Amino acid sequence: VTQACMRPCPPDALPMIGPLPGVDGAYIAAGHNCWGILWGPVTGKIMSELVLDGKSSIDLKHFNPKRFGGKLASPVAGGRGRHRGDEQVGEQW
Repeated sequence: VTQACMRPCPPDALPMIGPLPGVDGAYIAAGHNCWGILWGPVTGKIMSELVLDGKSSIDLKHFNPKRFGGKLASPVAGGRGRHRGDEQVGEQW
């Protein structure tokens, strides 16, 4: 089997939702992996609240884009695909 695409999946398999670090007034909602279509409605609600109110009614601490400390492009040790500890998460290729 050959996979022709790579799904957007951060190293911890959680999407990045919130203020874009270093850019005032910019927000990001990315990295939903194959669950993007299911996350769409709540992500839209979150983004509209961030843009209009500057805060979300949903706790975003687990989705904070700053959680990687600027190391989003670093590969995960142990091969291709995403891992949380020893557990494989998201798509493996």
